[in-house]
Amino acid sequence: MVRKIKNGFSLVELLIVIVLVLILVTIAVIPFKNKMEANRIETDIRRMYGLLQEGRMIAFVEKRKLLFKLNPSSKTACLIDANSSITIKCVNLNKSFYPSVSISIDKRGTFTNGSIYYTGDSKNAVVDCISISYIRVKMGVWNGSDCVVK
Repeated sequence: MVRKIKNGFSLVELLIVIVLVLILVTIAVIPFKNKMEANRIETDIRRMYGLLQEGRMIAFVEKRKLLFKLNPSSKTACLIDANSSITIKCVNLNKSFYPSVSISIDKRGTFTNGSIYYTGDSKNAVVDCISISYIRVKMGVWNGSDCVVK
């Protein structure tokens, strides 16, 4: 009696492997998407923080008053000369941050107080708000009513 040697996989075996791979990919995709979302929020916070610090330096060095304007509808943050209303620099944001603020930076590089925060699910972002005081700009985590500085 001669036995045939079976080479290859059956259709059932192939389908089982495909289903297992799909389950593993699905399990891995959800945390990856959450991390990407958190990264977008953190990137926007860092962009606004950098723009505020740049505005402070420009105001102090050039002795002129500036405004930092955040527009949630167009997802932009801009530095504007307070006297001539000329836009100095803008950054585009991935997310909408609140509130729609206008923070003044005087000739000495000091700010009006305020907070900027992300109101959606921050997906465990390390930072999702900015606390602005008279002489300090700090990043932190929004707790629902205040920016807790890190």
